[in-house]
Amino acid sequence: MPEQVDSTKVICVGGLNSNENHLQLSQDLPGSAVRLVNYEVSLYGGYRRVQGYKVYDTSAPAVDPTGADGPVQSLTFFRNDNTFLTELYATRAVKSFEFVATAGQTQFSGADDNSRTVDLPFPNDIRVTVNGVRKYLSIDFASSTAAVVFINGLSEGDVVKIDPAEYCFYKHSLGSWNKVTLPTGVRRKKFSGTLTQLPCKVRSVQNNFGSGNIIIFVDGVNEPLIYDATTWSLITVAGAGTSSDPGGANALVQPALVDVFEGHVFFSGDRQNDSVLAHSAPNNPYDYTAASGGGQLTMGFDVVQFKAFRGDLFVFGESRIKKVSPEITAGFVQEPVTNNIGCVARDSVLEIGGDLVFLAPDGLRPVAGTSRIGDVELETISKAIQQLLKDLGSVHDLNTLNGVVVRSKSQLRYFVGDDSTSAAESQGIIGGLRSSDQRLGWEFGELLGIRASCCTSDYVNGEEFVLHGDYDGNVYRQESGTTFNNQPILAVYSTPFLDFGDPGVSKVLKKVDTFIRAEGPLEMNIGVTFDWNDPETAKPPTYIEGVEGAPVVYRGININYGGAGVAYGGSDKPVMHTNVQGSGYAAQINYVSLGDFDPYSIQGLVVEYTTAGRL
Repeated sequence: MPEQVDSTKVICVGGLNSNENHLQLSQDLPGSAVRLVNYEVSLYGGYRRVQGYKVYDTSAPAVDPTGADGPVQSLTFFRNDNTFLTELYATRAVKSFEFVATAGQTQFSGADDNSRTVDLPFPNDIRVTVNGVRKYLSIDFASSTAAVVFINGLSEGDVVKIDPAEYCFYKHSLGSWNKVTLPTGVRRKKFSGTLTQLPCKVRSVQNNFGSGNIIIFVDGVNEPLIYDATTWSLITVAGAGTSSDPGGANALVQPALVDVFEGHVFFSGDRQNDSVLAHSAPNNPYDYTAASGGGQLTMGFDVVQFKAFRGDLFVFGESRIKKVSPEITAGFVQEPVTNNIGCVARDSVLEIGGDLVFLAPDGLRPVAGTSRIGDVELETISKAIQQLLKDLGSVHDLNTLNGVVVRSKSQLRYFVGDDSTSAAESQGIIGGLRSSDQRLGWEFGELLGIRASCCTSDYVNGEEFVLHGDYDGNVYRQESGTTFNNQPILAVYSTPFLDFGDPGVSKVLKKVDTFIRAEGPLEMNIGVTFDWNDPETAKPPTYIEGVEGAPVVYRGININYGGAGVAYGGSDKPVMHTNVQGSGYAAQINYVSLGDFDPYSIQGLVVEYTTAGRL
């Protein structure tokens, strides 16, 4: 009598689930993943391996490699109404001046060993090292705008590095990054304090108040800087509130945050006034005088971030959230939203899918509207990956977190880590919206191999650009290419341990059919693990499957129907049939790919097996 072969169908939906309750996942969420690395929600269903990234401009991969050093601090698109072009701006620190000392030398000035003239606009904030050892102002040396003079002479061969504590703006043009010339006397300090030297992070907002686009930059160290496509100007407390002399008494000196709400520019994050939210006069980004309508609000807690949402301005603290609403007589009024939830990562606040998403102590939460007027919902959306988020926060400084939205995919991406981690080992989180049963739900996965010091996204001439800057000074474009900057992309998808309805009955696996939508040739490693990783259970070898050709139908443009690897109507192998061996009470299917090839989507799988004895 022939043996009875049973089968179980698994639809790839649900995303990463790190709670490791395999009994529950097998029963309720068999299509979820206990490991999901470099996969995204596929527009074709299932999980799609992410696209690669490559240098944004191959002729100028790094921002000023001669005169600048360290990470790219910011990337910003700006729509210039004078040129009718969208321009890309970056910021990066000025490279340290370097000298090799002669015996007894004390003064270091003029041209350094790289023929760069010492220029120290912030002599009291510079950082000086000798052979890598930090030296301190007044204790070890004195400084001026043009020289560093040591109290004691140095030894021959000592390597002196003088960090000028300055950063500059650069504008990209094809094949180059050109330094922006700021007005005389306007220099940008990159550190706050001579001892702690907290690095600044440059943020910006762009808006059109009726007379053309303007952009405002803040960094938590310097006064805000406004650019109207013609003139760069500082917004100062002493300013008269005009376009030629922006500012007013209600401006902040060192804001780290900026946004626009109800026709007002808002600032916050000044380390000297952490609880203050300052705003401009109505529809005037230059005027911060009380007479014209500028003002300040004291929130009652240190402001971590603020963003506008559906007619209100939501202000996040570490453990509290308020909303600021416009009011005819009072100007703006405050109202508490919650006193026990806050934001733990300033740059985690992103707008996507009509909601604001932010990282709270217990995971990602949205500020979402409800059916009740004026009400908001703050329910967590990331319970499935709460352990992963907890681990990220314990390993990495969340001040290094950067977030970006991929609008065309309803997707957000978070990157964490700094230059102490290699690009290959840099981690992140990817989240996307998937429609299921006429409802939208969040699915998440891990990112591995993208190191971002800053990131941005925008549409330019109808095409979406997703960019990130690295700690090596290069600028990269995501959603581009088939590698991570010429390195093969690792992708891992592991199902839960599937018990096929009864964890007490042993099964003998026969075959795994994987439904795949390949966008080009690929090679896949498929492995099977049994019995919840019990070391006593034998593990069969890995199986290697390949797919040739990309799916093509008679539609679209610029398709070479006679090209290599073309398969009409779909990939040449929409189902990968893999004969497998091994037995156990539960089985986990693992998919691993590593290579330089186009993305692919794993849409589902069917596992065939026979039943053996009961436990």
